[in-house]
Amino acid sequence: MKKTNFLVVCLLLVSLTAWAGGQQDSSADQPEEKQTVQWNFTTGSMGGGFYAIGGGIADYISKNVDGIFLTAVTSGGVNENINRLHSAEAEFGMLNNTDPPLAFAGKAPYTQKFDNMRGVGILYMQYVEVFTLAETGIETFSDLKDRVVCVGSPGGSMHKTLFDIVRAHGMDPEKDFKKSVYLPAREAMEALKLGQVEAVMEISTLPTPTLTELALTHNVRIIKFDSGVRDKLVAEMPKYLLLTIPDGAYTGVGEVETIGSAAMWACNKDLPEDLVYEAVKAVYSDDGLAYLSQVHPAGSGIALETAAKFKPIPLHPGAEKYYKEAGVLD
Repeated sequence: MKKTNFLVVCLLLVSLTAWAGGQQDSSADQPEEKQTVQWNFTTGSMGGGFYAIGGGIADYISKNVDGIFLTAVTSGGVNENINRLHSAEAEFGMLNNTDPPLAFAGKAPYTQKFDNMRGVGILYMQYVEVFTLAETGIETFSDLKDRVVCVGSPGGSMHKTLFDIVRAHGMDPEKDFKKSVYLPAREAMEALKLGQVEAVMEISTLPTPTLTELALTHNVRIIKFDSGVRDKLVAEMPKYLLLTIPDGAYTGVGEVETIGSAAMWACNKDLPEDLVYEAVKAVYSDDGLAYLSQVHPAGSGIALETAAKFKPIPLHPGAEKYYKEAGVLD
C-alpha cells in the first residue's frame, strides 16, 4: 500500500512538472504585447493650417499605427516647434522649408545648431496672406507705414517673412511700423475687428479658417505687393516661392499674387526607425491622404510623389526607408 501511494505521488509530480513545462513553452510561443508610446505632435496656433493638418496627422497615426499614440499640442509656430523637436519636448512637429535649414546649420538668425531634428516629409504649399479690412485704406505693403501690425504669433517665425517683404518695399519695420504686436491667429482676427491692429500677417494653407470666417462678416482685403517687388524679392531670396491666391478663395477677394513656402513635418532624430517608417507609410497611404483631405482643404495637396521631392534637412532613416521602397526617392 505504501509503495502504491509512493507511485501515485511520483506520477502526480511528473504530471505537474510536464504541465508546468508545457505552460512555459506555451507562454514563450506567445508574441510579446507591443508597448504603446505616447508622444507629442507640435502644431501651430488654433485656427491656422498647422493646427488643422498637424492635428489630423496625429489623429490618423494614433488610430492606424500600432504602438503610437500622438497628442497634438498648440504652439506659436515654426521657431517654437524647432525648439521642441531639438529638445525632445515633442517627437513630431510641423515646420516650413525656409527656417529649418538655417536652424539645423546654426546660421543667422539662429545662434546655435538645432540638429536633433530630422525631416519626415513635404506636405503642402503655404501662402503669405497679409490681410486687413477695406475700411483701413491699406492696399499694398507700402501702405503699412505708420500702422499697427500684427506681425505673427508669439514664438513663430512669420514676422521674419513679413519683415523681408517690408524691407523689399524700402521700409524698416522696426522704425516705420507704428507698432508691431504678436498674437495667435484667432486673437489677431478679433483685434482687427476691434480696430486694435490694422493688418495681420498670416502664412497658411488655402483657405485659412480664420480668414474665411472673417470674410463672411467683413469686407476683407489681402495686401498686395507693389509692382515688380515680388519678383525681385524671390530672385534675391529663392527660399520663397511665387504663388497665387486664386479668385474666390475668400468671399469678396479676387486673385492675389503672393509668395509662400512648403509645409513639412519633422521629428526628433532619436525616434525608432520602425515606428517612423510605419507612421510615414500610414500618412501617405491612399486612406491616409483621403483622411487628411477631409480634415482641411490643404490636405488635398499632400501627395506621396512630392513627399521627398526636396529635403530642407536630412530625412529620418525610417522616412527614407519608406520613400525608397515606394519609389519616390533614389
